[in-house]
Amino acid sequence: MSTGAIREGWVARIRWPENLRTPFHITMTAAAALVLLLLGYEAILSLRSVKYLSALIVVGLVSAIFLILPRKFNFFLYAAGLTMPYYVQVILLDRDRTTLSVSGTSLVIIVMVIIGFANGALDKSRINFEPRITIPFFLFLCACLLSLVNTTDRTISLVSLVQETEMLLIFLVLINAIHDEPNAIIFLRGLYMGFAIQCVIYVMQNMLGYSFDIVGNTRWGGFTDAEAGTVASQRGTFGNAPATAALYFSLMTLSLIGLHLSRRKLSVRLAPGVGMMMGLCCLVLSTKRSPMAGIVLALMVMLVLLLRHDPGALRKLYKVLVGLAIAFLLCLPVFLIRVSADHEAAFEERANLTRVAWNMYHAHPVLGVGFGTYDTVKRSYLPPDWKGWLYTVHTRYLLILAETGAVGFTALIILYLMVLWVAYKGIRRIAPGLRPLQISLVAGIVATYWEQVWDVFDSRQQSYLYWFLAALAVALPRSLPASNAREVA
Repeated sequence: MSTGAIREGWVARIRWPENLRTPFHITMTAAAALVLLLLGYEAILSLRSVKYLSALIVVGLVSAIFLILPRKFNFFLYAAGLTMPYYVQVILLDRDRTTLSVSGTSLVIIVMVIIGFANGALDKSRINFEPRITIPFFLFLCACLLSLVNTTDRTISLVSLVQETEMLLIFLVLINAIHDEPNAIIFLRGLYMGFAIQCVIYVMQNMLGYSFDIVGNTRWGGFTDAEAGTVASQRGTFGNAPATAALYFSLMTLSLIGLHLSRRKLSVRLAPGVGMMMGLCCLVLSTKRSPMAGIVLALMVMLVLLLRHDPGALRKLYKVLVGLAIAFLLCLPVFLIRVSADHEAAFEERANLTRVAWNMYHAHPVLGVGFGTYDTVKRSYLPPDWKGWLYTVHTRYLLILAETGAVGFTALIILYLMVLWVAYKGIRRIAPGLRPLQISLVAGIVATYWEQVWDVFDSRQQSYLYWFLAALAVALPRSLPASNAREVA
């Protein structure tokens, strides 16, 4: 072998590292793993609670599973539906009863957006802004911003405005993520799986007598005792009032009724008939009057819309009614206790609260007292003869009227009407075999409007419920259109 050949061989070996090309995704994964390991090491050393240590371990396991998943966007789309009722948050700013935080649902959706744009699952050139809804929503946000002219606490108003803006972003993300039939089915599977697990947890909570969420917090609620005539309303895994869990069960039950009445079947991994019976049982166990009345109102709306748009689906309606009757009879003792409660006193108590809100409106009729500041200023607007319980007024509409004046109230009503109109127009655009499902979403939106007559409806969990429902009502007619329907007789 010549000296030149030997020299060239050595040179090639020396230059071999220059030819090394490590794939970008491996480099980034290794770097991310190293950073997370160091952060986890420091976090564990500073922890003083086993609860948070367990949460870190769970996050680590989920992250490890995530790294090996081949379809990461689909995973987070599924998780967005699955995690919606399981409310956890990281508080960034806490002011009175108003908090600026990152919730588990918002975090999942943020990661889904990043991955969607990175791998092309979300097409930047085909983003749907749904102007019929987003423009009224933007006007409502502007009205909330204008109310800062009269606000006594700009921090609370700005935090409330950020929370409201989050709902617009979540709505836009979901209607763009659910852009075809596979994505729609993935999201619905996560949504109904979360619902099934929630039903089991809720029954356990009623048996144990206290509410617990996935990070181990507990809220004592007491036991329901039919013989003693006492009921206890559990919260499910929602961090807010028990009425939120009741609204959740009513909306999910309605959607499952619509799915059951549909001729075309979607593989959502939950039998709609079984699911709707589970949901109604949990709704009765919640012992909340307005969601119970809301589901009755929604069923009446469904009946009218089915007569107009899909009369054939009414043939299966009697089976639905039989199933709901069985579920209702199982929980009849709890329902009878609630029926025998003093409804007149409860109504008078809540009607008394409206006097404070009307005083706010009369003092600032155009722009209100400031978005999100009702609790901080309510004592300044007490009537001279005030007696009784003092709390936030128990109606969303009057709350918005007091906080944002006639400008904000008008913008909110326009927004709500446009959401309902777009959802209704979707009945004709969705696959004919799935019209009952779209009709159930329209009925669910009506049920939320009814609920807002009787409830503050100012928590993020309730807003998630409404805007998830609105997003489905907009996205399903696009992802499951009539032109591409594969009808099943």
